[in-house]
Amino acid sequence: MIKYRFEEEKDIILHYANFLNDQKTSLIISKGMVSDRGEAFYLAKFFWSMVDLSVEDIEEGRLVCGYKDLAAWNEYIMNSLRSYLRSSGYADEWERATDQS
Repeated sequence: MIKYRFEEEKDIILHYANFLNDQKTSLIISKGMVSDRGEAFYLAKFFWSMVDLSVEDIEEGRLVCGYKDLAAWNEYIMNSLRSYLRSSGYADEWERATDQS
């Protein structure tokens, strides 16, 4: 299961998944785990897309889930997702997605 340091991390991920109408990410986050390498890579790629969107939100001063300090939240989320994927045997998928971002 994906373990978050803060519950808000999940809320922020779901905010961006909903913004992108990304049902696959919403499902992964809702079930709390990936099922295979494809989902692991997909979730990692989503994270980096989410970061790009959050940078725009930061620059525009938008609140996301009540927060403006999205850079700190991105760090928390990155640590949670990266730790989960690595401990679940999907370190290569995380690294590949990171290299492509």
